[in-house]
Amino acid sequence: MTVLSAIRDRISGPDASTQSKSAGDDRQGNPRPEAPSPYAGYDRLDNRQLMDGLSHHSQIELEAAESYERCHKNRETVLTKLRYMRGSEPLPGYDALSVEEIVAALEVADLATLRRVRAYERKFGNRPGVLEEVARVYHGWRASQPKSAAPGYQPLGGALAASAPVDHPGGGDRP
Repeated sequence: MTVLSAIRDRISGPDASTQSKSAGDDRQGNPRPEAPSPYAGYDRLDNRQLMDGLSHHSQIELEAAESYERCHKNRETVLTKLRYMRGSEPLPGYDALSVEEIVAALEVADLATLRRVRAYERKFGNRPGVLEEVARVYHGWRASQPKSAAPGYQPLGGALAASAPVDHPGGGDRP
């Protein structure tokens, strides 16, 4: 018997320790510590409020919320939204970066990174400064690429050329 279970027995009687063994104890019979809420006010939110506010949290907080939700309330709609919201950050430590740090990183980013930042920012932060910078860098990148020429005239060949009518100057029937 552990000290904690002895105290619990003394306060609540022996029934409380047997109930906790079935509900909240680990395999060795030691009580599991109660998992803290992933962020302040989580338990007071209903499904709609919770799902509407998820985009304001970092990937670390979303991971904690998903783990907490699975262990406690297990609401399917919330878990589905959390699966949608979870994803990899476009840059290492992106959620902790300020707008200025993201702007500096975009200056040397490749096209794939620009696209990931734009998609991630639209899904989560939706910060105008970051989205404007992504557009500016992208347009600068596009302007630096060589212009592709419009396809020129290409005569018909093969079977299409034999069946296509040809107009000859002078209106003759020459081949």
